[in-house]
Amino acid sequence: MSGAPRAVVQALLAFVLAGLIGADVWLGAGTALAATLVFPPAPWRPLRFSRVLASYGVWLLVWVVFAAAYLRVMGALGHPVAPQAQLLELAEGGLALPGFWLRVVVIVGLAPLVEEVIFRGYLFAAVGSVLPLWLTQAVVAALFGLAHGLEHALPIGVLSLVFGHLRGRTGSLLPSTVAHALHNGATVAVAVGWPSLLDLLYAR
Repeated sequence: MSGAPRAVVQALLAFVLAGLIGADVWLGAGTALAATLVFPPAPWRPLRFSRVLASYGVWLLVWVVFAAAYLRVMGALGHPVAPQAQLLELAEGGLALPGFWLRVVVIVGLAPLVEEVIFRGYLFAAVGSVLPLWLTQAVVAALFGLAHGLEHALPIGVLSLVFGHLRGRTGSLLPSTVAHALHNGATVAVAVGWPSLLDLLYAR
């Protein structure tokens, strides 16, 4: 399969899988992983971990500054943004939170894998077949941001550009998936280890 038919299938898979995730996380995740075996969205080429870590580390600093500024501006405008529900639960419950380690596995392992398959895999390939790379990055970032809620769409959309950069530069899903997992892992570590840091970002 090639050309337009392949792009249509990739787009349909992206939206169907996103819908399944919204209905049932485990059903959607299982279907997404099965789909990658039958109809791979992109190669899973080996990577140099140090290179991904360096690229992500530089962009992370830029993103943290941007996200903090966004949250402060929204608060000053009278539209404070609340932390995402899972982040708040981790900050308040810590290691004593029921099902803590299962949540960590889902947030740090499963979610990055499935989201990368959907957004930087099928959707990226489908949009990229008809649009230039820079516009593909913008479209995928916008949809990824909106999928995480309107209030968080802008900072998460910008974060998507980081993952999209790795995907576009390498032609592989592995670097963006690793960077995504690192980001989620760092977020969990901050929420559990230093919950007071959330007060520096969010109006709580």
